Amino acid sequence: MDTLFKSFIDYFATNQKLSENTKAEICSHLSILNLGKKHVLIKEKQRHDFAYFVVKGAVRSYYLKDGVEVNTWFALENDMVGSLQNFRDNPSRETMELIENSTLVSINLKQVRPLMSSNIQIANFVNAIIEDYTLFLEDKIYFSQMMSSIDKYLILLDKEPQLFQRIPLTYIASFLGISRETLSRLRAK
Repeated sequence: MDTLFKSFIDYFATNQKLSENTKAEICSHLSILNLGKKHVLIKEKQRHDFAYFVVKGAVRSYYLKDGVEVNTWFALENDMVGSLQNFRDNPSRETMELIENSTLVSINLKQVRPLMSSNIQIANFVNAIIEDYTLFLEDKIYFSQMMSSIDKYLILLDKEPQLFQRIPLTYIASFLGISRETLSRLRAK
C-alpha cells in the first residue's frame, strides 16, 4: 500500500479497525495527483466525480457573485476538499482552485459510493470522512456568519497565521468580507 494512501486511511480510520482487504479495496479507488498552482479541481455548476485529501499544498473555494470572486474557505494539509453536492451527483456550487503546487489523494466518489452498501467498513470509513468535512464546513459557516470582519481577522491571525504567508491577501480580504486596503490597514496596526 502506498504510504500516502496509508496516511490518508489512517487519518480517517483512527477509531475504526479496517481489514487489510477493506484497505486494499479503498486504495484501489485512490490516486495520487501532483498538480500545479491555479489548477481548478472542481468548477461551479459542474458535476465532479472526485473528492481530495490535501497531502501538501493549499486550495481555495470561491463562487462568483455578480462576476466577482467571493472566497469562502481555504484548505491546507490534512484537509478534505470536495463538494457534498457532487457526492449526491449534483453540480457543485463553488469552484475549488489550487493556490500552491499541491499533492493530493484523489477519491473516486462514483466508484466508492456503491461499495458503501456492500461493505460496512467502507461505509463507516466514508461516513467518518463526511463527518470530518461537515464539521469543517460548520466551523467555516459559523466563522463567516457569526463574527465581525475584525474578529475573523484576529482569529485567523491567532489560529492560522500560516495563511498570511501562503494565501494571497486579496483572497483573505475577500474571505473576511473587507477590501484589500482595509486588510492592509489592519495588518499595519
